[in-house]
Amino acid sequence: MSTFSSLLKRIFIREPEDFIKKFNEIELGAENSFNEAAAENIATVYTCAKILAEDIGSLPLNIYMNDEAGGKTILRDDYRYGLLHYGPNNYTTSQAFFSTLEYIRNIKGNSFARIYRDSKGYVSSLSIIPPSYITGYSINNNELYYKYDDGEKEAVLNASEVLHFKSISDDGVWGINPIEKLRLNLSVTHKAFTTIDNFYSNNATSPKVLETLIPEGINPREWQEKITEFNEKYVGTRNAGKIITLPPFTKLSDVTLNFADAQFISTIKFNADQISSLYKIPPHLVGNFESSKFNNLEQLQLNYKISTIRPILRMYRQEMESKLITTEERVNGVSIEFNSNALVETDSRSRMENYKTLFSVGAITPNQICKYEGYPSYGPAGDQHFVMTNLMSVEKYNDKKPQQTGFQE
Repeated sequence: MSTFSSLLKRIFIREPEDFIKKFNEIELGAENSFNEAAAENIATVYTCAKILAEDIGSLPLNIYMNDEAGGKTILRDDYRYGLLHYGPNNYTTSQAFFSTLEYIRNIKGNSFARIYRDSKGYVSSLSIIPPSYITGYSINNNELYYKYDDGEKEAVLNASEVLHFKSISDDGVWGINPIEKLRLNLSVTHKAFTTIDNFYSNNATSPKVLETLIPEGINPREWQEKITEFNEKYVGTRNAGKIITLPPFTKLSDVTLNFADAQFISTIKFNADQISSLYKIPPHLVGNFESSKFNNLEQLQLNYKISTIRPILRMYRQEMESKLITTEERVNGVSIEFNSNALVETDSRSRMENYKTLFSVGAITPNQICKYEGYPSYGPAGDQHFVMTNLMSVEKYNDKKPQQTGFQE
């Protein structure tokens, strides 16, 4: 295996920051460059990234032992349980840790966390790596390495030392930056907002034009000063409603403007839908109730959980399981999973019906129902499972038919 120094001299497959910078300069020109900082100022982008970050950060993360019957038990005694469930280090909670990583992933396409281990190889803590510190990657002898540069030191990190959470990828290693894929939509939206903002800042609405009739002998400089004074007193939203005094030798005339106010707003709404679609955020969560596909909130949340959250959780799970637990542990049934049940909320009537159905087939106990609803438990008797006895399998009925009916073969 090559040494660190030789690896640092290699040409890495991708230099993300240089790539983005070059794209801005060549494709858009320096004066028109549109980057992540500008994208975050667009409400829909920030809202989508915020929704996903808060939802992922709000889900409890546990380490489980799965049995052959399909059940699973939380391993609270495992040394990694506290790191995953409460806080990966001494200064960050689990919620803040994963919501930050998810927000960065949705803005940059990639987010990273450093894995620290003790002398025995056990995971001792995790810390977020600013995405700008990972400047490239390389594959050497079937091993993945990341190029790390924090401005003070350079290093090469083996992939086993880094948790890498990424968006969909075109090479299996580096996540595609969603801002790059939305660049045209975001640029148009940014220009639309800027145009409308400048329009209202400069003159709010323009149904009139100031027509000048300068007679001979008038000092042009004095006249220009009057025009400047007029603009300062009467132009702009803060001067709306004032009684206008026209400068000498001027009059207000009607003007037909084809300012695309409505078109800009329509464009903004269209692009908002496109942004939400890329992030797979339901329209109602970004304030667009016109495009909602379902009438029931539970159906909306269930669709969001299945189509949006589930693939993200699987990406997190596989990355953490591959680097935080051993192959032997995985074979024996150890897993790291988010509990996503809280994403789907139901009304009280629906919950009661669900509990009734689960209780009738012996899936849950009375005490479990009390626990879910925050009621006092029954005591030891409430830990028993019950099943309905007015049903019998056909096979069992056939076995007992002669004795029960008195029929003779």
